[in-house]
Amino acid sequence: MIAKAKAIAHGSRAIEYALRESKKGSLVASNLVQNETPGEIYNELLALQECNTRCKNKFIRIEIGIAPGDEKKLGDEDLGGICREFSSRFGFENHQWIGCIHRDTEHLHMHMIVNRIGIDQRVYDTSFISKRAGKIAESISRELGLTIANQVKRKSKYRPEVMCFERILAKTLICKAAGEVLSRYPTSLKEFTAMMKKYDIDVQQAVNKKGNTYGLRFTGHNQTFKASQIGKEFGYRTLLNTFKENREILRQDSGHLNKQEQSQGKSVRNAILSGIAYISGPRQLLRENDSRLSEEERKRRQNLKKKRRYGPKF
Repeated sequence: MIAKAKAIAHGSRAIEYALRESKKGSLVASNLVQNETPGEIYNELLALQECNTRCKNKFIRIEIGIAPGDEKKLGDEDLGGICREFSSRFGFENHQWIGCIHRDTEHLHMHMIVNRIGIDQRVYDTSFISKRAGKIAESISRELGLTIANQVKRKSKYRPEVMCFERILAKTLICKAAGEVLSRYPTSLKEFTAMMKKYDIDVQQAVNKKGNTYGLRFTGHNQTFKASQIGKEFGYRTLLNTFKENREILRQDSGHLNKQEQSQGKSVRNAILSGIAYISGPRQLLRENDSRLSEEERKRRQNLKKKRRYGPKF
């Protein structure tokens, strides 16, 4: 058995998640709580918290994991007893709490949601609470003859590395493909995902309950990795900054090319105008020469008319 604990502020979501029907679980234990639906339970806890406005994280969430080999040994009553034992060793006698089991994953686990404000209006001290939860889980496991988390860790420590070869190879190939894609300066997550698809690698967004993306997962070669496992440069926020920088680089390059095209266009236009001037220059001279010649010819003809004699003059 293993356990971890944390002080939280979002009590309504935590209670709703713990009692969610899709988790194939049920409420197995509670303390100082009269109702069984998420909304009513939250209102009960909230009524007691109104006496303290300074505390921010007014709830405690405890997650208790049961080892696969121990699931068949424990019924709902036994699991409820474990929750009550946690409550006793933490000192939650004056605090409202609920304990729920979840069976929707490969391993059975439990959730405890505790009101940090007690009926005596005191705030429970959560210093090192996760470490305390681990020690309590180990102590209860020894007493009930359950699997201890430290023993599982020691066994897995000496597991042969050859068993991880396929995963290491997949990680290397995915990292290489992602690096090649980034070298092509993608400008959006959609473009990056499409380019990774050509390498038979799916990039999936990790979305929270509010619908906001908080991370990425890479799936390829029959393995799935978090973005942080592939490399820091492939994290969701880091990639968004990279795409922004790529767009700026492409914009600057485009502006530089436009300036070059404009300068080239000016050069061509000037050359054309120079050519036209060169061509039109001699023609203008010819016109001027022709005008001068025509004027001289006119004067010459006038002089000839004066000199002509048509018969004897009397």
